[in-house]
Amino acid sequence: MTVYFGENLKRLRKEKNITQETLADYLGVSFQAVSKWERGETYPDITMLPALSAFFDVSVDDLLGIDKAKKEQKIREYLEIYDTMRLKDVSDTFQKFQRAVKEFPGEFRILVRYMELLEEEKDCISSLDYEKTSQELMSIYQAIQSHCTDDSIRIWSKRLLCRHLFKKYDCTMPHDEKYRALGESIIREMPSLTDTREYLSMMFHRDTSTYYEVLRGTMEELLYLLQNAIISYCYYDESFTPAYKIEVISHMNGLFHRLCSDGNYGKNRIHLVYNYGHLGHLYYESGDRENAIRYLRLCAEYARKCDELSDTSERAARFYERENCFRDMSMCKRMRLLMTEHYPLSDDFKATPEFQAIISLLAD
Repeated sequence: MTVYFGENLKRLRKEKNITQETLADYLGVSFQAVSKWERGETYPDITMLPALSAFFDVSVDDLLGIDKAKKEQKIREYLEIYDTMRLKDVSDTFQKFQRAVKEFPGEFRILVRYMELLEEEKDCISSLDYEKTSQELMSIYQAIQSHCTDDSIRIWSKRLLCRHLFKKYDCTMPHDEKYRALGESIIREMPSLTDTREYLSMMFHRDTSTYYEVLRGTMEELLYLLQNAIISYCYYDESFTPAYKIEVISHMNGLFHRLCSDGNYGKNRIHLVYNYGHLGHLYYESGDRENAIRYLRLCAEYARKCDELSDTSERAARFYERENCFRDMSMCKRMRLLMTEHYPLSDDFKATPEFQAIISLLAD
């Protein structure tokens, strides 16, 4: 259990407006000893605790920070629940965090994670409660921006609210421009790529043993962003031909393989699965059945590898998905659903032994 004696002693001394020397004289010790106590380097003899608690008119538990330590332990238990969450645990974790918010209403580490879960779970609530949920997201966001001093949490909440506003704008008919305007105002406050943790870390770790680890993390993030930009640009735009889309997605896959030649694609593994699936149906639309089968098989093989990820990675991948119909599905199930029901493949193509073998590969 963590003890907060040093910081509590320093706070109490300053609240009483006395110096380390004054406190040292009262206890009959050197001011250097008091200084070390406040820095957490040493602790006083246990027999001094009653005198200290009497001097500051607090209990020994308050002096040691026992209540604070218990609170921190409980908070960390909630954070552990979130960090080890699996796909099937999202709703259960959401309910736990509803209780956590009531228990720790001013704990921003809890609130921002609850905000993420709330954004996910709102797709499963009734339309009557949607606006109430949206208002709750906004309220949490405002609380974080007004009172939280942790920049990582502030930026996290900005990203979550932007995602929410985009969905809200996209779903309103006609589109309500106030959501776009608010989202754009938040985006203007966000740091640029050159101001991000990953980019700046490369500079400070260049001459250290962790440089390549940091570099890999930076490349993973950049690849993730590039993938989303490319897919948003051309895959869903019907004005581009299947041949053009094939060329663009193939180049993207080439980057994945070249920069992750050891097979460690990190969170981009899920993109590789989808890209191979996209290529499969695009080749089919182009009349190239041989390559359609080839890439659909690669999609199935990588889907199986993706499902072998650890629970933590699986949880992280959960929040990169937008399709609610794929909720709580493994990658194999998702791709089987896409291939059998969503990709524009003819019934005769689906009936071929080659395609059926691919579907069998995607079986649990």
